[in-house]
Amino acid sequence: MALDSKRIAKNTIFLYARLILVLCVQLYSSRVILDKLGATDYGLYYVVFGVIGLLSFLNGTLSSGTSRFITFELGKGDKDRLQTTFSTTLISHILLAGIILLVSETAGIWYAHNIMVVPEGRMDAAMIVFQISILSTMISILQVPFTSVIMAHEEMNIYAYLGIYEACAKLAVVFFIAHTSFDKLVFFATLQCIVVLSVFFFYIWYSKKRFEEVTLKRYFNKDIFISIIKFSGWNIIANLSNTLMRQGVIMLFNIFFTPVVVAAQALSNQISAALMQFVNNVRQAVNPQVIKLYADKQYKESQQLTFMSAEYIFYLLLLLGVPSIMVMPTLLDLWLVDVPEYSVAFAQLIIVQDILGNFSAAFYAPMLAANKLSKNSIASVFLCISQFALLWILFAQGLGPLWARYMALLSCVIFSFIVKPYILWKDIDYELKDIYKCIWQCMKIMLSVIALCVGIYLLIPQDSLLDTLLVVVLSVISVACTVLVFMDKVKKNNLKIIIIKKIKKVDF
Repeated sequence: MALDSKRIAKNTIFLYARLILVLCVQLYSSRVILDKLGATDYGLYYVVFGVIGLLSFLNGTLSSGTSRFITFELGKGDKDRLQTTFSTTLISHILLAGIILLVSETAGIWYAHNIMVVPEGRMDAAMIVFQISILSTMISILQVPFTSVIMAHEEMNIYAYLGIYEACAKLAVVFFIAHTSFDKLVFFATLQCIVVLSVFFFYIWYSKKRFEEVTLKRYFNKDIFISIIKFSGWNIIANLSNTLMRQGVIMLFNIFFTPVVVAAQALSNQISAALMQFVNNVRQAVNPQVIKLYADKQYKESQQLTFMSAEYIFYLLLLLGVPSIMVMPTLLDLWLVDVPEYSVAFAQLIIVQDILGNFSAAFYAPMLAANKLSKNSIASVFLCISQFALLWILFAQGLGPLWARYMALLSCVIFSFIVKPYILWKDIDYELKDIYKCIWQCMKIMLSVIALCVGIYLLIPQDSLLDTLLVVVLSVISVACTVLVFMDKVKKNNLKIIIIKKIKKVDF
């Protein structure tokens, strides 16, 4: 199997077309929803969903296994095995949805009534939203096998079209929220669930119609199931640890701080999600190729694609992230009616984390392909659980919420620069010199960009919107020029091919 650069470019374009609309809708809808719900209900919504998010860590684990095995079997070309694999993963997700329902209706409800801090008079609304969040989570779990098939076949155009539909549906949600006389928090959660349900039914219809391996018959293969469970075994631990940190931080904020801090965290996560959508679109187009090349035993080509995507995505993160960090106060003032406390600092720190975490994300794809997850999971357990416990102690001692971001950033650096490179070298036969050459190339550019942008920030005070726009333009130019100066000739030529030749030849 040869590296399909044209397909990567085409899929990336489809995903970016989706992203532009989705991002605009997301930014606008967040502004309106925060204004209409208020910071207290907005924070309460994310606290409630955070409880289910903590309980549904198994979905992230099984999702990785499902995506990996379907993509791997597709790369090998065994159609019968592929069909059996899909059916087995579907049954597995049905069982998982049942487990999540049981645990949510018992332990989840106990937590909501006994530990979760709910503003006075909002418990009834919170419990209704809790039940809606359980339904939404179960739908998301059952959807995984169908989206995994679409991703494995790299039909990103459908994924893009569904994203456009979701964006339009969310605009409708915003409209109804602004004009309803019902409890806005409950009404918002209900409409969101309806959107999720409609997308789920479309994925079933399309994948069943388009791909012959998608069958709703009860084909269950015990050996495949055991292989997925073994593959997911270490991943379960890693996902539990990561979920504990991601959702656990929101729960800690709910316990030790006001709902406004939770709202600030939720908004910073949305900014991070918006930024990461740009780069994740590239990863979604590249990762299936990395796995398929590995499945076809083209190990060198798989490694080259891993390093190439890691560098290009890092440059994209700098191009988007650095200007955002520099103008974040103005950006939030323009975006939101009222900016919750800590929002600026949270957003700036999480963008730094996203930039440095690029290597951790890029190096995870070959680990999935090679089924080498044990060391990553052990490190995840140690770092994430220790981080959660330490944050609990720090918050109990009266330290501020920014320590959550400091700790997350430290953990990100350890994974990106130590844990993942070690695993690639020790378990997947990557050369350390190649790994750190890729990392150093990116760090060299980042340090140069920081030096230039600090000068820009100090010289231009941003007293007006025109000053802010000038800072954005100059910082973007600084990043682009620095990348072009330091990038080697081979990668420059590859970049030109991808951007100019391939994109111009895309047949829509």
